[in-house]
Amino acid sequence: MTAMELPPRTEPGLTAASVMDRVRAYASGLPASAPDIERLGRIPGDVLDGLKATGLLRAALPPQLGGVEMTVPEITRAVDLLAEGDASVAWCAAVALNAALAVVSLPTEVFTELFPDPDLITATVLPPAGRAVRRDGGYLLSGRWTVGSGITHADRVIAGFQTPEGTPRIAVFDAVHARVLDTWHTTGLRGTGSHDFEVADLLVPERHTFALAPTGTRQEPLHLRADNLALKMAGVPLGIGRSALNTAREILTARRSALAWPGVPADLAHAEALIGAADAYVYATLEDAWAAQSAGLAPERGTAALARQFAHRACREAVQLLYDAVGLCAVFTDCTPLDRCLRDLITAGRHVASSEKILDGVGDLRLGGHPTSPFL
Repeated sequence: MTAMELPPRTEPGLTAASVMDRVRAYASGLPASAPDIERLGRIPGDVLDGLKATGLLRAALPPQLGGVEMTVPEITRAVDLLAEGDASVAWCAAVALNAALAVVSLPTEVFTELFPDPDLITATVLPPAGRAVRRDGGYLLSGRWTVGSGITHADRVIAGFQTPEGTPRIAVFDAVHARVLDTWHTTGLRGTGSHDFEVADLLVPERHTFALAPTGTRQEPLHLRADNLALKMAGVPLGIGRSALNTAREILTARRSALAWPGVPADLAHAEALIGAADAYVYATLEDAWAAQSAGLAPERGTAALARQFAHRACREAVQLLYDAVGLCAVFTDCTPLDRCLRDLITAGRHVASSEKILDGVGDLRLGGHPTSPFL
């Protein structure tokens, strides 16, 4: 594609509100595609086309690059809505938004060279698993990266590597250069296609690499803290929990006159309270963090991470309650999504940004320690 053939970077009338409206409409149709996504172990092309059409992939980009630049609470709610329809789509959408990492650190002309279309999908693995030697104004990159969410359908890859000097750096390259390895055989989030991938002696120009720490060239609140891109992941458990709650309520309402045991209504109410508490906690902390950044202040470290971890724990407990309350039919995936909801939550909760290790880190922080995790 030549420069003259590039699609326009802006879409007239695209706003945060219109993106949210599109996401709601799109998410409402995702349950119909969920069985195929689970079976294929990847997101089908028509579902990806629909995701791009929502405008959400532009949500963390500045307007001059075709973006909408939504707030972190808005982006998280959009991921939340997607997860209510299908968790794998929500997860991959959240990961694709990490293209904003390149916006923070690369010159505008380099970013547009790498992302001529703002709706391109990115797979991101930041740990510096690659190794490189200097060659011809850039790096000769080799390595294998694990859990590359969305790598089966990505247009671009953002991958961490070690320079010859031993310092970590991030490379951006076309996904066609990545050799995908068949490793993603999991209980949950199967549709994310989070396989390992590798490259061998790939020449990456220096200008297509950057340090993970932002250069400070952009000062909008969204880009003041690197962990803003992790915060949106809290939307995944909330959306899954809401999907399970709606399904269980529908099933149990139909059986109301013949429930298996007296405690079922209480379990349903308990699950609703857990999900509602997690929702309130997450969005209250995100709004506070956004307000602080908008005022030029640093949010309290660890608070949003704690809310995110709580959301995973609370929603998993809630879905387990609902699964048990519904009974035998919960195991049949052609009847309800409850089994998939539980598996997706368990798998999502293993991610380092939401695992129990977050509790250790935040607790140490509150006791005067200095944990180095970037997810706090």
